[in-house]
Amino acid sequence: MYMKKNWNLQIDNVIWVEFWDEIPLSTISLKFIINNNNELLNSEIRLLPLQPKPNTDTTYKRKAGEDICTETNSQLMTLHTRQVNLLKLRHRALNLIFDYQELNPKEFNKNTKNIFNYPFSTKEANKILKKIKHNKNTEDHLSFISLLYVAQIHRGNISPYNEMNKSTGYSINYLKNLVKKARKDGYLTKPVNKGTSGGTLTKMCKEKLSSYSSTI
Repeated sequence: MYMKKNWNLQIDNVIWVEFWDEIPLSTISLKFIINNNNELLNSEIRLLPLQPKPNTDTTYKRKAGEDICTETNSQLMTLHTRQVNLLKLRHRALNLIFDYQELNPKEFNKNTKNIFNYPFSTKEANKILKKIKHNKNTEDHLSFISLLYVAQIHRGNISPYNEMNKSTGYSINYLKNLVKKARKDGYLTKPVNKGTSGGTLTKMCKEKLSSYSSTI
């Protein structure tokens, strides 16, 4: 369990992210599962009466997503449900999850069975892409661009190319063309839903990233 003032992250067989600062007098709990396509999906959202906050100085017996309050106010809950921006909420939760991976990769990767464990972090990938920007080795570009693209998808970013443009300095059109070629050449899988952002790194892409890692 990883706690801050207004949020709580619990990583186990499933992942729970909870917030105390989204809606007054309420605790919001989001449950994430890993599907058969190795994607992290928000399978459940619970809007609970205000729960006790985790405290690192005392024993915290409440499980994430659990309601241990004895009083409920269904009218209050119904009114406040309308205030929730689910897209922004999921995005915030996913950012916390993958920020934690960057801070504590060993523990995160162990708990998630290395499904999101790649040979390079996004920070390392950005540095390498800047370094090889004018090189002609397209395979390296496709591998690292695929890694950054998937990282943005993991975080629920609806504008992955904008973020990749900021971090790499590559133009948005060039990035889109690279991702398109990466799919065609077998570096990225296709999205589950046609016409949407998505996909995961293929075995070939991971092998090429590992091969590049061994040359450093």
